[in-house]
Amino acid sequence: MWSLITMLDEKLESKIAQKTETQGQKCIVLVVSSLRMGGAEKVASFLANAFSGVYKVVLVLWNKEEQFYALDSRIKVEVISSKYYGILGNIKRVKALAKLFKEQNASLVISFIHQTNILAILASQFRRIPIIATEHSIYTSLSGVWSYLRLLTYPYATCITTLTHKDLRHYGSLKNVRVMPNPISVKKCDSNNCEIFKPYVLSVGRMIKSKHFDELLSAFKIFSAKHPEFTLLLIGDGDEYERLKKQAQELGIKVVFLGRLENLYNAYINAEFFALSSHKEGLSNVLIEALLCGIPVVSYDCPYGPNEIIEDNGYLVELGNVESLAEHFEKVLENKEILIKNTLKIKKRFDEKVVLEKWHALVKEFIV
Repeated sequence: MWSLITMLDEKLESKIAQKTETQGQKCIVLVVSSLRMGGAEKVASFLANAFSGVYKVVLVLWNKEEQFYALDSRIKVEVISSKYYGILGNIKRVKALAKLFKEQNASLVISFIHQTNILAILASQFRRIPIIATEHSIYTSLSGVWSYLRLLTYPYATCITTLTHKDLRHYGSLKNVRVMPNPISVKKCDSNNCEIFKPYVLSVGRMIKSKHFDELLSAFKIFSAKHPEFTLLLIGDGDEYERLKKQAQELGIKVVFLGRLENLYNAYINAEFFALSSHKEGLSNVLIEALLCGIPVVSYDCPYGPNEIIEDNGYLVELGNVESLAEHFEKVLENKEILIKNTLKIKKRFDEKVVLEKWHALVKEFIV
């Protein structure tokens, strides 16, 4: 009985200590539409987890459906949903955000992706709270009314971050814009045993039209004529998933669709090389992840990220040139040993520790 009382007393003291510690911490509110599989969502969860040991962290989502990324138990998650759509729904989101910023005594807001950035900037202005708005897509991906709203609201952000130097040029009229690459980490894991598919070419991403997996399948068809022993391993899902499976069957090629996987370490390290057929990228986390795992890469030279990642560690290919993509698959095999030696140079720029140091410095610069 006494031991039970002691145990309960210790748990109570621990909860009181945690509450006192949280009360003394400054609060960072991160705002992202969801935690579905995606580059910006991955970075949002990564930063939330990284900051949770230093600050009180509140993560705001528009919806919690299909949550893919794990969160530290210390992170408070708030969902601001709305039964309204369009202008009215967004006005209600702005009001709810402003109210939440006040209730949580926010010292800094960090928002992700342009439309969410616009709403978070408006809400932060109501409460006079500094905000770092982070861009995760190319500038030209936004059009119409949202593009106009960006012009109106972005000057009021405390800081804007963009992923590449090329995209930075679009923000020349703004004073405080920084290039901040994504913090990339690939945790070692023994699950998702992909050795059984070797040798294979790997590609990862959302199966949507802009990623052009259809062109990757066509390039692999050409490559397979000389290398029938190879498999194409695809990880991810999306609207194009079923259509791509049908295309692979029609082409008669060896393709394995693994769907969504949380940890890709095993898939990366056992690949012969990584291929990216996307027609637009903010930066491309998956290219960096592959290189951090020591795997050479082949990618379309699309706007904007790949040409700031690929140097002597892989090949850039003319955008949309399927035949050239297949030819460079051959080149990777011919020069694989040299390319592998150059892959880990990427750590100096994109390793999570390097980028997190930059993020911690940026937060300290603006938190109130």
